[in-house]
Amino acid sequence: MLNLVPEWTYHYGEFWKAIKIRNLWFIRLRYLAAVILFGFFITGEYLFHLNFSTEQIIAINSISFSILLYNVIVHSIRKYVSTDPDKFNGLHLSLIQMILDLTALMLLVYYTGLIESPLYTFFIFHMIIGSLILPGYIIYMTAGLISCVFAILTFFQRYNLIESHFISGLYLGPRPHTLTYDILFVIIFAVMLFISVYIANKIAHQLYQREQQLRSSLEKLNEAEIAKQKYTIGIVHEIKTPIAAVHSILELIKNGYVGSVSLLVEEKIKRAELRTEEALQLIKNILNISKLRLLEIRLTDEINLSAFIKNILDTFSDLAKEKSIALIFNDNTNEQLFIKSDKILFELVLSNVISNAIKYVEKGGTVDVKLDSTEDKFIIEVCDNGIGIPQKEIDKIFEQFYRGSNINRTIHEGSGMGLAIVKEIVEKLGGIIKVSSPSRLAVENRPGTNFGIVIPIHYKQNEYDIFEVNREDYLES
Repeated sequence: MLNLVPEWTYHYGEFWKAIKIRNLWFIRLRYLAAVILFGFFITGEYLFHLNFSTEQIIAINSISFSILLYNVIVHSIRKYVSTDPDKFNGLHLSLIQMILDLTALMLLVYYTGLIESPLYTFFIFHMIIGSLILPGYIIYMTAGLISCVFAILTFFQRYNLIESHFISGLYLGPRPHTLTYDILFVIIFAVMLFISVYIANKIAHQLYQREQQLRSSLEKLNEAEIAKQKYTIGIVHEIKTPIAAVHSILELIKNGYVGSVSLLVEEKIKRAELRTEEALQLIKNILNISKLRLLEIRLTDEINLSAFIKNILDTFSDLAKEKSIALIFNDNTNEQLFIKSDKILFELVLSNVISNAIKYVEKGGTVDVKLDSTEDKFIIEVCDNGIGIPQKEIDKIFEQFYRGSNINRTIHEGSGMGLAIVKEIVEKLGGIIKVSSPSRLAVENRPGTNFGIVIPIHYKQNEYDIFEVNREDYLES
């Protein structure tokens, strides 16, 4: 198969997206062209009193109908066209459209007078369009072929080897041309075609070069990001080791393995132990974020949402009972909903949000998890009547290291990294997460919080959204 694809575009999704968009533009323009062609005939016949011959009437209307017909066919198959460079792809479809259009235009020009036709300048328009999509050698060959066919038809018409189809009514009288005029006309027409191709192709080539530079810069940025995240992981691991050692020593002292300690010292050790636990959790969260940015997300796990959420809630049932919290699940879907996602990361999102809700709800409170769905997305809502979030701090809740000003840090430990991780995962899964406070369960002095997670049922991963890293290394953390 004819290879029309530059090598640098083989794995460049934006190039194929642009080709699809441009093909759709041409399809829409062609619908308009067919309508205009019918309009040209009607207005010419009845408004401008042009006298079309029977052959011209049949030819113009047949060509108009043919353009409309093949455009409908192209429009119907375009969504099935591959983006694989080694198969029939969008560029091949563009070439086919161009061949069909130029054939139709050549017939129209022939049946409306050739060098006397008012339509011949549309060849230049098609050459410019083709230069923006197809490789230069294809367009130059096409321009040469058009010039040759146009010249042959012109001289065949001059020597009466083919029938002339001038539009009667455009001129006051016959317009005899000398051979010199015909030669000059064909030469100038060919020069105009090639100049148009050269200019448009030059501009397109410069744009493609700039796209290659941008792609190269993006790849370098990706490599720098990978290096940065790996460096962060290495440094944080080094920091984690002495802190973990300190935590172990404090635990030995607290438990009396190195001798008895006074109550005052024991209290101080407990506080120090709590702080080292917070530091270790913070390090773990930093490692999670760094590895998440390197992780290859695989949207291949088939998840039954209803059962998935029930299983997660079961893991929190004992904790909820300890605090006398009502843990409720409302499934509003009419049928079992299955999605393709990453089970491990998706569980991390829901576990984090639900555990936060339970953590910040007082005894006797309520945590309500609700599942809804539409044709193209599902909505999970985690609602509680806990301490809530101050209104002025809503926009900061997903920032790294941020913790609400209304949190009692002596009771509720935390690093302020959990929701930052959640937001990053949700966005990598192609969704959005929103938060509001007070919630629909709000009661006096307990405004509560409402988290809404919206993720499309069908989501296509962007090529440059993520990087690859050993998945097992991530899970071990």
